[in-house]
Amino acid sequence: MIEIERDEDRVALPRAFLRDPRLSLRAKGLLAALLASGEREVDALALAGAGDRPRDVDAALRQLEAAGYFARTPGGAGLAGTMRETSALPLLEARQAPATAARRESPPGDEASRAAAERVLGRLNELRKASWTWARYTPLSARHAKNTEHMRGRLREGYGEGDLMLVLEYLAAVDGGKDESRRYFDSVTPFNTKNFERNLAMARDWDARGRPPGGGLRPLQRPDGHDPAIYERRVKGGSA
Repeated sequence: MIEIERDEDRVALPRAFLRDPRLSLRAKGLLAALLASGEREVDALALAGAGDRPRDVDAALRQLEAAGYFARTPGGAGLAGTMRETSALPLLEARQAPATAARRESPPGDEASRAAAERVLGRLNELRKASWTWARYTPLSARHAKNTEHMRGRLREGYGEGDLMLVLEYLAAVDGGKDESRRYFDSVTPFNTKNFERNLAMARDWDARGRPPGGGLRPLQRPDGHDPAIYERRVKGGSA
């Protein structure tokens, strides 16, 4: 438990984004810092503190973008855009399932992350076999490091095992049975650095809505979300 001490130098912030289950602590902190600056224009990178890297700031902005708080300037620089204090894609319900409740405060150890990744891979195999028709299905094996490296990469960043499984369950629910999606439902595409945070934001929204079947979130999804067309344009994942 953390005791809070306050003084008179304070700012008022809306509680809604602080309670938004789609945002990590880093994304909430960045939005809070931008809102508290009191300036009309702020360089997000200038707010970075000790240990923060430009790619960390960009990752937080991408998460805020996926959740509807940030809109990039068309044709502008990568970190240029407009930040809102309320989301353009609000959750219809405030509840949040325990499996998606929070990111871990610290990444798991090597053995723990390996075991967690193997469990996620097992769930992936279950959903692959159940959601698509295969002439012959061979489960993905954890003996091949490439089948778990992206999962372990996200676990090392502090995402929980439940977050990874939620993304898989969401993608299987909205894309299951679609032949064009089957080859992208693998151990890499849902978890690479280009796609995971956006997938997770949409998965959490889907979960908060009661997991509607058949892609109930289609009207709210960005056209460059997890849709297989983005991979046809050769938008590949980043490092594990």
